[in-house]
Amino acid sequence: MRPMDIDSTFVPYLKELVRERKQSIDLDDVTTRRARMKNKRLSTPLTGTDDVVIGNRTVELPTHSIPIRTYRPRAHKGRLPVILYIHGGGWMYGSPEQSDSIAIEYCARTQAVVVSPEYRLAPEWVFPAAFDDCFAVLRWLYENKTVLDIDSERIALAGESSGGNLAAACALEARCLDQPPIRLQLLNYPALAPDFSSAAYQENEHAPVLSAREMIYFWQSYLPGYSNRPDFRAAPLHAQDLVDAAPAYIVTAEYDPLRDDGIRYADALSNAGIDVTHVHAPHLTHGFMRAWSVSRATDRYAQNNCAAINTVFGR
Repeated sequence: MRPMDIDSTFVPYLKELVRERKQSIDLDDVTTRRARMKNKRLSTPLTGTDDVVIGNRTVELPTHSIPIRTYRPRAHKGRLPVILYIHGGGWMYGSPEQSDSIAIEYCARTQAVVVSPEYRLAPEWVFPAAFDDCFAVLRWLYENKTVLDIDSERIALAGESSGGNLAAACALEARCLDQPPIRLQLLNYPALAPDFSSAAYQENEHAPVLSAREMIYFWQSYLPGYSNRPDFRAAPLHAQDLVDAAPAYIVTAEYDPLRDDGIRYADALSNAGIDVTHVHAPHLTHGFMRAWSVSRATDRYAQNNCAAINTVFGR
């Protein structure tokens, strides 16, 4: 791996992550890893709740229920735009609660309702379970706008890493709905195809936060037996038809095996005539958005994310 030149304001956060990773658990020990992540969230004080009301409800389907976590600006009443925020975690880890800090920031900075689905996780549930859950929640938002008092003509999708994959896939599939178009797909360092020969995978084989080995393991767990050109709902980068896709705001990081996924998808969307903004973050790693409360560099990218959402919402 090439030497890294990390942004100085991000270094303390990264050092703490590296320290935690030295106590890492075997990739196959999914239960223990999930428990550790949950315990870390429960031991971390939650901030920002003075301005945001957090709620929980379920979306009922014929086969199962999908828990969703909602975040609403405390000071704003009436119908508001909505962000469907899909958490990351390699399709195997994470939950809306474990991503509270990000959802709260989106809510506070955009004054929009944020809805985060607790989708089914691999390896217990492989593709298309996670996609099906997220898309079912998107459809529910369109069809039940009065329940959350939201403006169904102003919906944005947002996600990071594997959540970016699911957000991009939902944005493509949403074209089949007889509903107002998605205003924006905001994809932070998304995983968009199991293409492991890219320069980003080679250069970041041992990158901190997310290594190539980990990302390959996540893909194999979510999409076992994948082909070279899997279903676009699993690998949006392989979509044959991008016509009428939602406008996109795509963020990539320098030290990230997923870097080239985002770059290639931005190019593909642009070539299809879609309005795309691609923001590349040098000197930062995968997952850097989670440090926006402690890193000036990261916070600038977070502000720009929210500004992009506010623009499409007509703010």
